[in-house]
Amino acid sequence: MVQPRPFPQEGPGEWRPLSSPADEGAILKEARADPARFAPIYERYFPRVYRYCLRRVDRPEDAEDLTGLVFTRALAGLPEYRGGSVAAWLFRIAHNVVANELRDRRPHASLDGAAATLAADLSDPDEPALTLLLREEERQRIARLLAQLPENQRELLALKMAGELTAKEIGAVLGRSEGAVRVALHRIVQQLRAAYVQTDKEGWP
Repeated sequence: MVQPRPFPQEGPGEWRPLSSPADEGAILKEARADPARFAPIYERYFPRVYRYCLRRVDRPEDAEDLTGLVFTRALAGLPEYRGGSVAAWLFRIAHNVVANELRDRRPHASLDGAAATLAADLSDPDEPALTLLLREEERQRIARLLAQLPENQRELLALKMAGELTAKEIGAVLGRSEGAVRVALHRIVQQLRAAYVQTDKEGWP
């Protein structure tokens, strides 16, 4: 897993670790005057933003670059923060950064990297070879099912699974109600479950 790069310490202030998400809004307000105060936000959210970017772009080097761009834009956009969930504010920036990146790419259907994230322990040397093969087959099946989802459904899953956002926070990122997000996520899960069962019935090459 990529570790956060050291946050550049600028200005005279020393940052304090966050004790709870409730501290985040106050930290952002302080960071407007002293960018070094932003460091606890960076340390807390770097892994989640990176996982989200990786889930969407599927290449670690691109995900790291995009993560850096997200935090650069977050720092530049501190005056635009008007309170509320810091996670939602930060992932709204991440959503826009990734959307711009994907628009510049040729369409591709492969989500092998996303499926691999769900099965990262495939390389356990203590597992029997047959078990590893079965897990690899399952990973490929999941990747194919994910690849068939519409773009908006992939985005919802990435924000939920990789970004670890609540339905309310996802709604704030995408401009949808919390209830609408919950319903959409439930439908996606039901759709994937039904498709997975169908592959069992029909056989999967």
